Amino acid sequence: MEQNEAWSPTATIAKRVREVRERRGLTAAQLAERLAEQGVPWERSTVAKLENGKRQNLTLTEWLALSVVLNVGPVHLLLPIDDDAGAYQVTPARTNPVDHTRGWIRGYWPLPGANLVQHQGEMPEAEQGVMHLPPAKNRADRINGIETSMHQLTIALQHLRGDEDGGEQEHQEAPQR
Repeated sequence: MEQNEAWSPTATIAKRVREVRERRGLTAAQLAERLAEQGVPWERSTVAKLENGKRQNLTLTEWLALSVVLNVGPVHLLLPIDDDAGAYQVTPARTNPVDHTRGWIRGYWPLPGANLVQHQGEMPEAEQGVMHLPPAKNRADRINGIETSMHQLTIALQHLRGDEDGGEQEHQEAPQR
């Protein structure tokens, strides 16, 4: 994929399926047969259409079955493993860096501009408050990321405690260095 072009979900899965299938020594027909055993009735031609870019969409069931059959984590089919600095098409209108998107898919952090309190609130309770920092290019960005995360966690704590002024502070910007 060209450096200026964003990775799309289906194109990335297609590339990764071909790479992993070939590394596993499977033919397209063998992959289709194994998918059928998992309840996904694909033919060899379906695998070929995906890998050649003629199939533009996958169902979640197909994506998960491909992950099972190829013995690879679903996130590692969905995102490129060799281009963390590249852009990834999260939606038709939004792209984000691959490495940041990977953390978002894993539930480590929200996408830029999203509300951390809402994001954390939809996690299992045991995972709430666990801090994962998005990638940083340099020390100043890392410090800013930590300060922003600390600010967002302070707001989350106030929200959980029911502090009366927590709602107003939720809309304040994080401190900038």
